[in-house]
Amino acid sequence: MGIPGDGNITTKAQLTQIVTSIIYTCSVGHGSANFPQYEEYGFPPKYPAMMKGKPPISATVEITEKDLLESLTDRSQMLNVMSIMKILSTKGTNSLGDFEVQYIFDPAAVDIVNRYIPQEVQRIGKIIDERNQHRGNLYEYIHPRIIPNSISI
Repeated sequence: MGIPGDGNITTKAQLTQIVTSIIYTCSVGHGSANFPQYEEYGFPPKYPAMMKGKPPISATVEITEKDLLESLTDRSQMLNVMSIMKILSTKGTNSLGDFEVQYIFDPAAVDIVNRYIPQEVQRIGKIIDERNQHRGNLYEYIHPRIIPNSISI
């Protein structure tokens, strides 16, 4: 995103856009990209993180099941990838709005954080819970109770 123009923030709208982008990236964006990793990569034949051999030279080359099986890495490498993906998918901090350390000390700002964030987190969580009642496959990764306060790997 960056800072527009000559590198100065000149309006509240610009500041709001930048802070919103930072908060999103460090919470929802990170959670939605990070936490599903084991679900995606945890079964290497479905979504291998690495393969051995040369890739096909054209899209018209027929690939057999034998070709696919021979391109998979050995058991040790697969287990290493699975372990890394499990670790990367593990939540390491408190949930959104449940702060481990207080960084805001201005009384007016503390009041806003204490009143606004819990209400919004609860409101958004209820919307997601209601939508999930009608879904076959739940998508919990962006639920406020799952979203982390910050990026932690």
